[in-house]
Amino acid sequence: MHSAEQALEGIADRSLIHSLIRSSTKVGESGAVMWCIEYMIDHGIQPTGVTFNLLLAACAKTGNIALATKWWNRMKHMQIQPSGVTYNTMINVCSQAHEPMKAEAWMQRMISDGLSPCIVSFSTVIDAFAKIGNADKAAAWFERMQEAGIDADVVIYNSLINACAKSGNLTKAEQWLRQMLMCGLKPDRKTFNGVISACAKAGAVKRAETWFHHMEDVGCQIDEISFGAVMHASAKVGDVDRVAHWMQEMPRKGLKPNLVCYNTLLHACASAGDHVRAVECFRSMTSVGFKPNKLSFNSMIASHAKAEKLEAAEEWLRRMVQYNFHPDKITFMTMAHDFRKSSRQALNSQEAAQWAYGAIIRTYGSLGNTKLFRYW
Repeated sequence: MHSAEQALEGIADRSLIHSLIRSSTKVGESGAVMWCIEYMIDHGIQPTGVTFNLLLAACAKTGNIALATKWWNRMKHMQIQPSGVTYNTMINVCSQAHEPMKAEAWMQRMISDGLSPCIVSFSTVIDAFAKIGNADKAAAWFERMQEAGIDADVVIYNSLINACAKSGNLTKAEQWLRQMLMCGLKPDRKTFNGVISACAKAGAVKRAETWFHHMEDVGCQIDEISFGAVMHASAKVGDVDRVAHWMQEMPRKGLKPNLVCYNTLLHACASAGDHVRAVECFRSMTSVGFKPNKLSFNSMIASHAKAEKLEAAEEWLRRMVQYNFHPDKITFMTMAHDFRKSSRQALNSQEAAQWAYGAIIRTYGSLGNTKLFRYW
């Protein structure tokens, strides 16, 4: 018997069912959520607007737009009027699904149906565009929020900064931070991490480190994301020593480097063509218990290709496949680009690509994988 079924056996209480839907959503038990609504129907318990809002919230957990739309239509069929909470939840479902245009459409529908968006409505649609790095659309909804007489909070400014970080617009990210301070709001860890990430994306190493130190100076707690962002700035320009320095600083702050940090150091080695340090980093990473992923292997291959250690690059490609990670377009493009960029033979793009193709084909051939051998 299902745990929800055991809890409801012999009981026909709507509030208890709502509680079970909330708890099931919290732990991600979508099957239990579906069972609860079926139980209500079977026992003649009429769903209310609150019931459907909870069902939509469960859909938001997984970004399931199709199921959310189904519940919406069922709600309308039962002539239950959606509230502001209902619309906000539909907007959130689309945001979690990384579908900002659909989130925007629900926002427009909310307005057309005569409901006034609240700060949650605006915050959710702004964050939907921020998730995909569309800073212009996020800023446009921020302006509409201001026109509606709603003041932004820290969460909204963090979304705006995050949008700029994803698009690499450092100037605008810093402008949002200054505007936030002018409004009397106190930046939090996410705020600073967002600005540091914008610096990293823009390749502004000194600015990233300045904001990192400022974050410390104002007493904002630094975390692995903070270190990862400042490390990424140096990795982008191939400064292996600086990335290693920040990794060494982490234990002094009571933090341990995670897989992202190790991959960032490997990326720095790849950018610099430092295959020796890359091998050292890889060994250190595995010795502390981290399992390499595709990013790890792509960096190992790239660091050797850039150093024109082609046999070693192919060996790392072979190890990548043995770990059940298969080369993709990023692997191929990285191999071809880095080899061509570093080659003393003045290779053209086609010649570099031929080597990359050949390396992948030889790898699958040597491992007896005829299916992927033929594919490539």
